[in-house]
Amino acid sequence: ETSASGAPGGDHVAPDEAEAKSRLIKAGLPVPKGERAANAVEAVISSMALGFPVALKALGVTHKSEVGAVRLNLRDAETVSTAAHDLLPLGTGLYVERMVRDGVAELIVGFTRDPMFGAVMTLGTGGVLVELLRDSVTLMLPATRDDIEAALRGLKLFPLLEGYRGRPKADVAAAIDAISGIAAFVQQNAGEIEELDINPLIVCAEGKGAWIADALLVLGENKNV
Repeated sequence: ETSASGAPGGDHVAPDEAEAKSRLIKAGLPVPKGERAANAVEAVISSMALGFPVALKALGVTHKSEVGAVRLNLRDAETVSTAAHDLLPLGTGLYVERMVRDGVAELIVGFTRDPMFGAVMTLGTGGVLVELLRDSVTLMLPATRDDIEAALRGLKLFPLLEGYRGRPKADVAAAIDAISGIAAFVQQNAGEIEELDINPLIVCAEGKGAWIADALLVLGENKNV
């Protein structure tokens, strides 16, 4: 569920989620395996190849959960087929993705370009709670791993990452790796990227990694990221 500040316009363009994630994968970032599908049959074939459970999303939709454009934890071909028929009218195609398991917490990692300061990164509580909790911190780039860890520790969410009330501890090191990698991707493509919203970055239990579950990429005039 991305949370963009607004729809692209003018010279800006937003690739769909499949294309955005393809670019992130090429940059070596942690993205669950996924495939584009044009119809219900392709969605079923892809889901069987990826392995259940899967998530199914309508492409070309910015705020997916608000319009019912995502289905999670689909566990067999029949439920994928039914969901695909429901989602096809909502977007420009379908995206089938392996579900991230053992999630402990969800973060948002957002980047915008400030005319004065350049790339600015926002870290905060992610998922559907973004606007409700408003738990976030802002960092200027470049940011070190220590900067990122300190920012995470400043969130109200952080006790959850440390194993709040007997819950599993989260893979904080993997989260820092992922955030650092995303920041490097933005800096390396500073002339092209106007905005990047990762929401959520799912932080799993220790040793299970941190995964980019949704991404909105907005490109400016130079679109060759």
